[in-house]
Amino acid sequence: MAKILLVEDDPLVYRMYQKLFTLEGFETETAENGQIGLDKLATFKPDVILLDIMMPTMNGLEMLDKLKADEATKNIPVAVLTNVSDLGVANEIFAKGAELSIVKSETEPETVINWIRSVMARNGAPADAPAAADDKPADSDASTDSSDSDEPETPAEEPQNQ
Repeated sequence: MAKILLVEDDPLVYRMYQKLFTLEGFETETAENGQIGLDKLATFKPDVILLDIMMPTMNGLEMLDKLKADEATKNIPVAVLTNVSDLGVANEIFAKGAELSIVKSETEPETVINWIRSVMARNGAPADAPAAADDKPADSDASTDSSDSDEPETPAEEPQNQ
């Protein structure tokens, strides 16, 4: 089972994601700030870390620095979940080693789940991890069985709109 550490101080956000991740078959631990998140790494070995920026005690950027400076945690993929949509902050997030910056208010939770699945697939997901929604075999079966779904997207519609 894929393991996720969600470091988020907003109870509504972490409860929502924890519930969604559980429904998707992921094992999830939460932490209310960066220090608690680092402490949980002593016993919980996540495959992915989702990290808020603005938190009390230790913010997400400080935690990200510590994660990437530690040999034991530097290779864990990190996505930053934030409400800060500033380009400078996004550049800092990537410079510090995060793989993804997600503006919470502008992103559907399914996007986060799809990113986790892609990370798991790239890193050799555990056998009992949920299958990626965009697996090639599933897509080829779906397109074979649902030729009707292709009809609304015919190229003929595009020239008419131009």
